[in-house]
Amino acid sequence: MLGGCGEKEADAELPPEIFGDMGSSVADENALKGLPGIIYSAAESSPIHWQPWQKESMEMAERSQRLMLVVIAIPQQPSYARILADLAADPKTVDEINRNYVPILVDGDSVRELGILTAYLCGEIGSRVQLPLMVWMTPDCNPVAWIPLPASGSKSVVELFSQSHEMVGNIWVEDPAYVSLNSRMDQENRAVRIKKRLAERELSEEPGADSLRALRQLTSLYDPVSRTFDGAGGLFPCGAIDLLSMGARMDDISGRLREKCKDTLENLLDDLLVSAMFDPLDGGVYNSRRGSTWALPGFHRDCATQARVAVSLLDGYGVTGDKRALERALGILTFVEKTYRTQGGLFSLGGGRAGDTEAWLWRYEDVKDWLSEEELSAWVLASGVKVSGNLPSEADPLRKFFRANSISFAKTAEQVSALSGVDVKSTEAALGSAREKLLKVRDNRLNPPAEKRAGNAAATFRVVSAYATAYRITGDEDFRERAASTLTKARQSFADGPRLRSYDRDAAPSLVAGRAFTYGLAIQAALDVAAVTLDESWILWAGDLSSTVSEIFVQDDSLRECPAGADLTGLPVVDLEMMFGQSSMGLLSMADSRLEALGIPLVPSFSARVDGLPLAALDRPIQHTDIIQAVLMREHGFTYVFGDDVPAEMREAIA
Repeated sequence: MLGGCGEKEADAELPPEIFGDMGSSVADENALKGLPGIIYSAAESSPIHWQPWQKESMEMAERSQRLMLVVIAIPQQPSYARILADLAADPKTVDEINRNYVPILVDGDSVRELGILTAYLCGEIGSRVQLPLMVWMTPDCNPVAWIPLPASGSKSVVELFSQSHEMVGNIWVEDPAYVSLNSRMDQENRAVRIKKRLAERELSEEPGADSLRALRQLTSLYDPVSRTFDGAGGLFPCGAIDLLSMGARMDDISGRLREKCKDTLENLLDDLLVSAMFDPLDGGVYNSRRGSTWALPGFHRDCATQARVAVSLLDGYGVTGDKRALERALGILTFVEKTYRTQGGLFSLGGGRAGDTEAWLWRYEDVKDWLSEEELSAWVLASGVKVSGNLPSEADPLRKFFRANSISFAKTAEQVSALSGVDVKSTEAALGSAREKLLKVRDNRLNPPAEKRAGNAAATFRVVSAYATAYRITGDEDFRERAASTLTKARQSFADGPRLRSYDRDAAPSLVAGRAFTYGLAIQAALDVAAVTLDESWILWAGDLSSTVSEIFVQDDSLRECPAGADLTGLPVVDLEMMFGQSSMGLLSMADSRLEALGIPLVPSFSARVDGLPLAALDRPIQHTDIIQAVLMREHGFTYVFGDDVPAEMREAIA
């Protein structure tokens, strides 16, 4: 008892009080300025003292004995912009974050292992994958608690943060040693589960036969009566189009299955090409839809997705001959060059938010005020605008957008001319002038912020593949030249010695070192260009990249998404299936199939990890279309061989 009467010198050893006035901001200022990527540029002026995902930020948290408040977002889901703005707009929240945490903002697209980690974390709390995700982490990068940040809902982002801050902060103040120990044990168990999931993947013992079963299962998911595609999810169905196109043109599989693939592809394209997923004003395409139909898109876009859709449509045109698919694909490429090309000839990723959903929709009365009588008559027929609105109940069950219209390429100029009795030339002129007027109106509505365009590897490699595919389908040599010249610039800009980086600007490896996904896209682009130019130097570069992949993405006998020198979590995160589009596993499996056919296989120990067809693909082909494609190519594809003295005309035909 007498000992309790002494001076309390031990108080100085406690961590900063999370609710007291004695705490001060650990970081002096926001440190995002100059970092490549639209996520960072959206928050570089924020009063929150955001720090990058790098060792120095972890050391800052360690010295101050504070938790890190990590917000993980991706450009493809642009609700992050509003959420970051809402956090920054509340002075009390800004003060709480700056005084009590080391706040860190992460671009989960370039720091891909954290983007994938969000799926594991959301699964642990029984939630679907939802970004941005706010994660409280110890200074050694172990998650303590996490919460998805919805763009809208009954509780605001500020309220969600405040409630979680009070709970997590109290626990940390009371016993930081326990929190650190417990979170480290959780992280170790998480690593064991991730490795176990990879080790226990059931692979087919008959990949050739089972790949055909998976393809057959994919065709059965489409119902031509209800025009629905079970399990397709909300993203634009590039994977399904790619796989159906491949199945329809592979001579080694049965004619009945090829015909089924073609029929399904034709029906799917019929639904998509006249839907609101394609913007008739600027020619772009939207990443995803809201609800179960294609009538109401999620109005966001990024360069990589645009280019991937273009490739899918071009291959779809090659199988079906549907000229609308070709027109949409070429329109997308025009939109990409206008919107995302950098001054250096590379492509930025883009994906920032521009306006609310209402700003993208149209009411008949508004359109009537902006267009002449001739323009209005033609536009209403061509775009599908109705006085009562054209959104089906399943797309807008709460009638939030009552009497609103999404616009589409509902009818061609020829069809409009036939319905209106006006000649085609006059109809085309009326549609062209209406399009210009409405695009100007929408731009004024949205008022998109000026974007700092940094060359992005994923976007640029995707565009290279789109150019090469456009040449392969159309024979237009300009596309082949653009593919080769853009890939040459990309190789110069994104190479870091024998390795790749995700942007054309320097930053900490944890931010810009190329992940496995980046290498998969680069190999794909190199082989696509080699196929249309017949230039073997691109095949050799693809082989060099594959060697680098086998060296830096294997650790402790496991695949890794992140190279060791850039990894801060220590988790063996692997991108196994198509969660945000194509997966790293699918891209590397495809690369292995193509390189093996060219006589440049991956290192056998690495090939063993990326080859094979997971049995899950038989029941859920939508989530594994990239891997199914790789297996089909390996098991049922043909390789065409030609000699050095082949005549020029034949070389062109081969290309």
